[in-house]
Amino acid sequence: MLLLIKLESTDALSGTHTAHHLSRLLQMFGMHLNPQRLELVNKVMRKSGHMVGYGLLGFCWFVLLRGAYRLQHEYHRFRKDGVKVRRTWWRPEWAALAVFLTFLVATAHELHQMSIASRTGSWWDVALDTTSALVVVMLLWARAARLCRNE
Repeated sequence: MLLLIKLESTDALSGTHTAHHLSRLLQMFGMHLNPQRLELVNKVMRKSGHMVGYGLLGFCWFVLLRGAYRLQHEYHRFRKDGVKVRRTWWRPEWAALAVFLTFLVATAHELHQMSIASRTGSWWDVALDTTSALVVVMLLWARAARLCRNE
């Protein structure tokens, strides 16, 4: 995910370039948009990409932290008579660290974009990216609560 985000922050994937590629793709399907509508579709696609990409990054951080914890500790100690213990599935410290690490990557990404002439960095994007990771860890919490309902 980090490599994908790094590749995404290059000049080749700036808004101008993605708008051009999007326009060509839509034309292949017989859709011709005026410049204002194409700009809107391009912006929605790009922000959706931020949400999906950074949501996946937050998920990867969380799973990495959970896996590292399980490797360090004896996992079987946390199983009682076949009942899943919620703390082995979701912990607030894993969630907070996953969101914080996503925030750091998003900040570095936007600062890097500020150094490229065709790109701009935006703190709104950092907020969107961090919020995406936060939503993912909350969905993971809901899933853990559902799995461990009988606890």
